[in-house]
Amino acid sequence: MSFDPKPLRLAAVTRHEDYSVPAIARRLSLPPATVYRWTSGRGVPSGESLAAIERTYGVTAADLFPADA
Repeated sequence: MSFDPKPLRLAAVTRHEDYSVPAIARRLSLPPATVYRWTSGRGVPSGESLAAIERTYGVTAADLFPADA
């Protein structure tokens, strides 16, 4: 199981029109470098960050960590 940032990016655009890493970071109250690491495949969100993603964008851990990836 590996982290797939595509559901986060899609939800960010469709739910809040957050088209950039800095926009996602602002909405999640995180440093842009943190979100950049996730979207570039260099890092994965912590449990607390996963909860914030789910609250904010409606994307679950199951969406971000698909079993077939």
